[in-house]
Amino acid sequence: MITILIRTLIVYFSLIATMRFMGKRQLGELEISDLVTTLLLSDIATLPITNTEIPLSHALIPILTLTSLEVVLSGLLLKVPFLKRVLSVRPAILVRHGRPDPTAMATARVSAEELLSQLRQKDIADPSEVEYAILEPNGQISIVKKAAQKEATAADLGLSPDERGMMHLLVCDGKINRRNLALAGWDEARLFRELSRRKVKLPDVFLMLADDGGRVALYPREAA
Repeated sequence: MITILIRTLIVYFSLIATMRFMGKRQLGELEISDLVTTLLLSDIATLPITNTEIPLSHALIPILTLTSLEVVLSGLLLKVPFLKRVLSVRPAILVRHGRPDPTAMATARVSAEELLSQLRQKDIADPSEVEYAILEPNGQISIVKKAAQKEATAADLGLSPDERGMMHLLVCDGKINRRNLALAGWDEARLFRELSRRKVKLPDVFLMLADDGGRVALYPREAA
């Protein structure tokens, strides 16, 4: 049991390091070559765990080989368009100018029910509201609504709201996130001045956030 535990931990951390090095996206967004590599890695990793007679090197060497191949192939796909066409799937336009394309749907093997389901998940009840529906290489369907169906933006209304940017988590459970503090353009002196102004001590802060425009949201820890 101890041997299996140790072998499992070694393979586990090897796979973690491999995936970190590959820097790939979520599994649901993998392209064909990425998915094949992931499936092979999962199969190879289980062999020395379930069978202790198989040396660990029989798993680690293929893992390193596949990782190297994936990194090299990713670089080649960026520079050699021919390989991109061979190893990757091209986007398919399923709906064009409000009309579903039966040929494209049949080629992509997307049924009408599946297409309508995807549209409903994006709050679209009628395909005629869609300018384009595109099946992306990662299997997701992107929707471009017709201009009349799009929500009005501030620019459309002639408004010029202040840019707020994104919210940065400065403090979580009484602990300062120094990386986010720097991203927000803050330093600890400013942080403590803000806490002092609000008469809150750092250990009593559950969450403190600030956006790029300087707006602060502070959530004190609930009293026991």
